[in-house]
Amino acid sequence: MKKISKQFNFLKSKYFWIFVGIFVLGVFLRAYNFTPWLHFELDQARDATLIREAVTGGVGELPLLGPRAAGTFLRLGPAFYYLEYISAIIFGGTPQGSAMAILFFSILSIPITYFFFREYFTKKNTLAILLFFSTSLFLIVYSRFSWNPNLLPFFVIFFLFSLLKAVNKDNKKKRKTKKQLRAQKRNRGVWLLLSAFAFGILAQLHFLAMIILAIVAVIFLGYKRPKIKSQFWIGAVCIILFLHLPVFINEAKTGGNNAQLFIKAVAGKSDSKKHYTIVEKAYRDFTESSLKYWTMTTGSQLAELPKVRIKKGVTDIQCDKYCRDNLFKGGLALSFFVLGIFLLLLESFLEKDIRKKNFLILNLILLIISSGVFIPLAYDMSPRFFLIVVPLPFIFWGLIFRRLGKIVGNKNFVWMLAVIIMAFNLYFVINYFNQLKNAKSEPIKIGLDRIMKQKTRITLEQENAIVDYMEKFYKRNKYPVFFHGQSEFHRSFSYLLDDRKIPRDGVGKGDNATICRQGNYFLIIRTQSNLDNFQKYLKKFSIIEKKLFGTLTVFHLRPKPAIINCEVPNQKTFRNYKGEGGAVAKRYKWKEIFEMANVDLEKQ
Repeated sequence: MKKISKQFNFLKSKYFWIFVGIFVLGVFLRAYNFTPWLHFELDQARDATLIREAVTGGVGELPLLGPRAAGTFLRLGPAFYYLEYISAIIFGGTPQGSAMAILFFSILSIPITYFFFREYFTKKNTLAILLFFSTSLFLIVYSRFSWNPNLLPFFVIFFLFSLLKAVNKDNKKKRKTKKQLRAQKRNRGVWLLLSAFAFGILAQLHFLAMIILAIVAVIFLGYKRPKIKSQFWIGAVCIILFLHLPVFINEAKTGGNNAQLFIKAVAGKSDSKKHYTIVEKAYRDFTESSLKYWTMTTGSQLAELPKVRIKKGVTDIQCDKYCRDNLFKGGLALSFFVLGIFLLLLESFLEKDIRKKNFLILNLILLIISSGVFIPLAYDMSPRFFLIVVPLPFIFWGLIFRRLGKIVGNKNFVWMLAVIIMAFNLYFVINYFNQLKNAKSEPIKIGLDRIMKQKTRITLEQENAIVDYMEKFYKRNKYPVFFHGQSEFHRSFSYLLDDRKIPRDGVGKGDNATICRQGNYFLIIRTQSNLDNFQKYLKKFSIIEKKLFGTLTVFHLRPKPAIINCEVPNQKTFRNYKGEGGAVAKRYKWKEIFEMANVDLEKQ
């Protein structure tokens, strides 16, 4: 009984219950009103369509390649789709069913972050950092909808944690038996295999994550040279290759089509924005990183820093009124970033404990490599890029807490700072939730959005209400629905209409467009949009009704007699959204591979 009671001693620890409280708060903020407030637009509808086909048609409908890497025709690996498929099988083949995978791994990122930070920080400091990690507006936003980069926080931190465990030795100076030494080496080998698994997944989630973290791993493992048996190294390579097996099969069938696009993507990314000098790019990278690190940890999106342009050797510092009004906040962000880098460098040099030094060195390598890779992309930086370096801004705060705690000497000082930062995040999270709540009923203005770069808030609840409205007319006359919606949400409405088995297509805008008498016509636009931009549609139609759905407005239209050139629409010509257009890599499905294999066997 005594042995059993000892195993539950952790229940008596105040730190355990503080962790539980932080974890519960983080789960609540990620899961609250998850389905009605789900962000479901262009990319989400594209992926949900594919997953729905696999759920209804069987696992053979899953592709061998994943979504496109943004800004290229290169396709990533399919791991994201497979995780979405598993999620849809468990929770249902719906937009929210697929997105549950994102929510699940976002929740898991909280405990794995705790264990990762405990490799260096004390329990108190770790929990202080975790307090605003779990309430970070930035991370909460990216945990509440389905998108391949949104899985990065968990897999990046798990990968880094596994790398550390693969090189760390037991700190205890007690002499070990040969059996204990073999067990230690075996444990390091197992962690190496786990790091390979994490890398095999995250490499398929984001193009830059694959490049940055591969370089980080090679440099760190080369620096540490851990004593791990060769079979574990071979096993690690095999795990990565196995997880990329669908990609290799697809490449074999297409003659390396995606690999060619990979080479073009690398060349294209490195050559982009050539009209900016390297100094301009480096400065931009530095300032953007400062602002994003600040936003990730505090939730504030208003900080601003001057821009720099160099023309014919003359440096032009640009700072408009908005910049000047928010320059103080920008100064705070810059100071935090510079101080964080300085402390990371200083502690890496001063730290004597090997395990803690490994933690610092690993994160220092991540900082250096990510900063270097981001420089050529400085003028194309997307907020999602910073999911790749998700632990760094929180580590900066941890290092600041550690130093300030020693200087002040007050045991509660660190907690006070952590609660203040958490309060800032909660303020911005509550504001964000209020925007989502009111999006369906009010034409809200969201101001500057440096996390998602959205023009307004649009929710699944709101989109379903609009589909209810269109469905009402379809049920009345059984005519197909023809609609035009702005690019970011047009496909999502197509998905929702298809889900209800309502025939639909877009509204032709050309002079020779087919306009049939038997059709229900709608125009869906952001309420804040300038109606003059849609006259090419409106001049052909009479407005029957204008209906406000908060941040979206729907116009029910009737074609003018002069433009009607068809009586009954041909539904066979309706767009199905199965193709993406452009020189995108050819993507096979598993059922096609098996069918080709069967044909080859029959020929033999």
